[in-house]
Parts: sequence; structure tokens; C-alpha cells
Amino acid sequence: MTATDPRAHLQHNPLRHKIAIVSGGARGIGAAIARRLVADGAEVVIGDVLDNPGRAVAESLGPQAAYAHLDVTEHQDWRAAVELARATFGNPNILVCNAGVMFSSPFEKTTPEDFRRLFEINALGAVQGIHAVLDPMRAAGGGSVVVVSSVGGAVGIEGMSAYCASKAANTMIARSAAIELSQYGIRVNSIHPSRVDTPMSNSDAVAAVASPDTSDLPPLGRIAEPEDVAALVAFLAGDESSFITGDQHFIDGGRQAGYKYSATAARDFRR
Repeated sequence: MTATDPRAHLQHNPLRHKIAIVSGGARGIGAAIARRLVADGAEVVIGDVLDNPGRAVAESLGPQAAYAHLDVTEHQDWRAAVELARATFGNPNILVCNAGVMFSSPFEKTTPEDFRRLFEINALGAVQGIHAVLDPMRAAGGGSVVVVSSVGGAVGIEGMSAYCASKAANTMIARSAAIELSQYGIRVNSIHPSRVDTPMSNSDAVAAVASPDTSDLPPLGRIAEPEDVAALVAFLAGDESSFITGDQHFIDGGRQAGYKYSATAARDFRR
């Protein structure tokens, strides 16, 4: 690529002139996504219910970021976040539906109310977000929506039935939206991280079901860092992924490929 190539600026500012809203941006994956988008040139509204940490992240990113209190189950909060984006930066053309909660319980003890609560946040929160940005994205000539699902949206996880069901739901929300919103130049993709080193993943809810056995690590030999996920989101948010929509993108260190066959496992099997 030469210095006169019109794509040269993309090397350092691939998201220049992009305006994003990131839900659940106060910590963990969401904060890493906000930082990466700003580093790549975007202007970002960070939304969360954790006001002090959310404001701190926005302030650390300078004039390219702003904070909005955002409960993703509340339509008015979404409207306020969109209006803040429009008033501060312009019409949003990136939406990252990252806000989510995790819940661990045996299936027989998981109540309909547990399922309903996780659906309201993890799945319907994404629906409300997409609805909220639809008009401004159309006005901007299109955009990119990234719904943060999970490997639990494709495979079951013991003790996490409500979480897996809600993540499977937001996967299909993303695919359905991708089909219908393509006419407006709006792309919609879901991403599916395996376990990521974040406060939520290290909480008691996950510790109750996560195996401490290092042999259960994916083929790449480690769990993901928030920055790994942020890099994938930044790619899907930008113009270099302009022909990608309606897809599920796994970022799991090779977990979906299968399991390693260790010498220890072989000895145990022969017994």
C-alpha cells in the first residue's frame, strides 16, 4: 500500500468518522471495546448502569467519548443514549450490544422468572438497542450492529441453561435483523466468545460451573482477554467487513474445533 493509496489512513484510523454506542461499556469486554473503537478513530457513547465506572472509562478516553446511563431494558434510556450520541458526535453508525448478565443454577432449580430476567437483558436488550438506532443509522446511510452473544449461544453449558437460552435468542435476533435491515445498508453480526478474563467471568456465578482443570483450556492454551474480543468487534464495525452480515463469529481459542487428546487421558482410558 503506497502513501497515496486512498486506503492508507485506514492503517491508523480505520474507524475515522464512525460514531458508536456500546452498551455495558463500564468494565470488562465493553470497556475494552470502547477503548479499541476510540483508538481506531471512532467517537463513542458508553452506556451502562454502573455510572461511576462508566464515567471513568469515558473520561479516560477524552473528547472522543461520552457516558450515558443505560439500562438496556428501558426504552427511554436507549432514546437518551442515541440523543446524546447525535447531539455530541452525530448519527450513530455503530452499535455494540454488549450488556449482559450471567446466572448459574441447576436446570431443575432455574425458574421461569430466572429465564425471563436473562431474556429481558441479554436478548430483548439487544432488540431495544437495534430499534433505537434504526432511524439514525438509516439517516447516516447505514451502519454496523454487533451483538455480543457467547459460545453458550451455540452449545449448552451445565448449570447455565437460562444464560445459554438467552444467548441463543440474541444470536437469532441478530440473524433476523441482518436479513431485514440489509435494505438500509445496516449489517448485523453476532460474536461468540468463550470464557474471557473479566469480572463477570471470574464471579461466583461462573466459578460454580467452570472447571479449574487446565486440561479443559481450548487448543490455544488460554482463556480470552477482553482485548481479543474488542479486536473482532472493531473489524466487524469497520468498512473492511462491508460484505459480512448475518454471521456468527466464534472467538474461542479453538474450543469449537474439539479437545486435545492428552497422554494422561490416554492412560486413563486404557484403565
